[in-house]
Amino acid sequence: MAIELTEKLLAQIDGYLKGTLSITESDAFKKRLQNEPELQEEVRLQQQLFDTLGTEEWHTIHAANNKERLAELKSKIRSKEYQNLSANIRNAETVYFNQENKGRSFQKYYRYIAAAAVIILFFGIYVTQINSSYSSYYEDHINWSEELPSFTEKGQQKDFFYQGEVAFKQEKYKEAAAFFQKVTPTHELYTHSLVNLGASYDMLDENEKAIATFQKLASVDDVYENSKGNWYTAMMYLKMENKDKAIEALRKNIVDTESFKYNEAKILLRKLE
Repeated sequence: MAIELTEKLLAQIDGYLKGTLSITESDAFKKRLQNEPELQEEVRLQQQLFDTLGTEEWHTIHAANNKERLAELKSKIRSKEYQNLSANIRNAETVYFNQENKGRSFQKYYRYIAAAAVIILFFGIYVTQINSSYSSYYEDHINWSEELPSFTEKGQQKDFFYQGEVAFKQEKYKEAAAFFQKVTPTHELYTHSLVNLGASYDMLDENEKAIATFQKLASVDDVYENSKGNWYTAMMYLKMENKDKAIEALRKNIVDTESFKYNEAKILLRKLE
């Protein structure tokens, strides 16, 4: 049966690998290691992750308490493909340091150097793929409970916009979308209704409809309001992991310095490009 990786145990493993445990703690941990093969395996995996990812990335993963991500990485390390490549690295070290004839051709060791390059590339690409989730930018920038201003007032219950706003606050997103769809372009809050409608589709995971709505907002004459459309369009594309389309929308968002979230768009654009 697998050991339970509690927060306390993970902290002990981390301290053991970094050498920050006290002498008493270290001795106790080493004694436990001698008697628990599963713990030995876990420490070995953690050591490989630590060596491969580096200190900064290692602590980023643990700070986020991303158990799924750690599980993926450990699974990759356990894979036959990784283990075979790792064995090649060890062989390369043995051959290089124990070779007696220094005059031998460099070509003899080329395949070992190539193996080292492959394992670095192999694992590096894997880690990069895990870290390159563009949807994380969407999650960092979108919180509809904070994004959407409230316009609800008493005595306006029959207005489609206000009915939609109430439904959205009650997390009845399908009902909210139906109300916001009925708001006409002549309504004083029409552009706000488009934002709310797009947000409703977003919460329903109807991403294409959300994009179409935000693009409609991006076509209005008001510069500030249409820049909102570009910004939210970019966010939806990031949610869908479509970097190129997100960049396209963000570029439109920084044409005017008075645009909605102009500074955030510039910073995000630099990260994506």
